[in-house]
Amino acid sequence: MNLPQDRAERKMKHPLAMVDLVEKVWEDWGIGEEQTIESLISGNWEKIVGRDMASKCAPTNLSKDGKTIQIRAASSTIKQELTFRRTEILKKIQSVKGCNTVTQLRIF
Repeated sequence: MNLPQDRAERKMKHPLAMVDLVEKVWEDWGIGEEQTIESLISGNWEKIVGRDMASKCAPTNLSKDGKTIQIRAASSTIKQELTFRRTEILKKIQSVKGCNTVTQLRIF
């Protein structure tokens, strides 16, 4: 009723060592290979909006087409300030290497 011994041995897989498993997952997911536009913007956020504003707002995500970055503001006052500075913020985002595709801000 069982498989012949030689076939059973071929089908058995030995468990991966944790180091090998982590390596494989990092490779499959592309971790550490390339920075995304979102990570570039987040990493430069204080330079883009200034130290005072950086603690009161944050980029949350990028649209699928890569053109619109969403920004969460801590209050309506901060939202209004970001709206007034929209053009300036977009220029600073576009000046970050690899982020020139961003052309719109969505502030909420």
